Amino acid sequence: MLHPRLDQLRVKQLRFLSLLATQGSLSDTAEQLSMTQSAASMMLKEIESLFDVKLFRRQGRGMALTAEGVALMPRWQTVLGEVGAMGSTLQGAVQPIVRIGAFPHTAATVLPDIIKKLISGPTIWRPRIVDGRADHLLQMLLQGEIDLLLGRLPSHVVEAPYFEDLSQRLLYQASLSVVSSSKHPLAQKKKIDFSELAHWQWILPNMQSTTRVGLMEAFLRRGIHPPVPAVESPSFFYSLSVVAQTELLTCCAQSAALRSHHETAILPVVISHEPLPVSMVWRKSSAEARRVAEYLL
Repeated sequence: MLHPRLDQLRVKQLRFLSLLATQGSLSDTAEQLSMTQSAASMMLKEIESLFDVKLFRRQGRGMALTAEGVALMPRWQTVLGEVGAMGSTLQGAVQPIVRIGAFPHTAATVLPDIIKKLISGPTIWRPRIVDGRADHLLQMLLQGEIDLLLGRLPSHVVEAPYFEDLSQRLLYQASLSVVSSSKHPLAQKKKIDFSELAHWQWILPNMQSTTRVGLMEAFLRRGIHPPVPAVESPSFFYSLSVVAQTELLTCCAQSAALRSHHETAILPVVISHEPLPVSMVWRKSSAEARRVAEYLL
C-alpha cells in the first residue's frame, strides 16, 4: 500500500532529489534547474512532506543525505532510469537506440571500435553520442538519460551512496600529458620542473574536469600553486588547436596529445605515476544497458 501522499510525487521532484544528492548544494541544484534558491528550498520541503521524513541535513555549507535519504536514493534513481529509458525505447522500437555519454578523449581511443561493433553486430543498435562534463554525464547516467558512460569517474564517486547502483568495467589505463606548441621554448627542453610550468599561461578545462583536478593535484603535491588558466576550454579538441598556434600550455590525455603531435609537443613532465582508469559504466537496474555492455565486453 502506498504511503498516503506518495502518489503525489512527480518525476520533476525525483530529478531534483537526484541532482541535490549528487551536487550536495542547494544553490548549485537551483542554478542547474533554473530555479531561485528559495524555490528550491520550498520544493525540498514539499518533497520531504510527501515522504513525511527528512531526506537531507545541513553539512558545512552544503547538504548531505540522511540515513532515510541514503536508503531511498537507489529507489528514486531506478525510477528515473526507467523513465529515461521509456523515451529511448519508443524512439528505438524498430532499431534500438543506445545512448553513450563519452568523455572527449575516448574519441581517440575506444569509442570508434565501440561504435563499429554496435552498428555491425547481430543486433544493430543506433548509437547516440552525448558529450559533456564528467559531473553532468554522471548525472545523466543516474537519471537514465544515457545508457553507458565512457570515461574516468571522479574519485569522490566511490564514497557516494549511489556508487553501489553502478556497474563498471575497466577499458584501459590512461595518463595525462602537458602539451605545448612544437615551436614553444619549452618544447626543446629535455627536463622541465613544475615551477617553470607555473610561469606560463594555460588553456584548461573547467574545475569539474578530472583532467583539471589531476593537474592541480600535481602542482599541489610539489607545494606549488596551480596555474589559473588564461582560457577555459570545453574540450581538448579546442585546447590543442589553440596551443598549436600560441604559447599557451594545456593538459590532456596522452592519447589525445599523440594525435596532434605534428603541431604540438608533449613536454617531459610526469603528472602522476598512478595510471588513470578509463571505464565503461552503466546502471545495474537497466537490463538494456547491461545487455549492451555484455555484448561490447
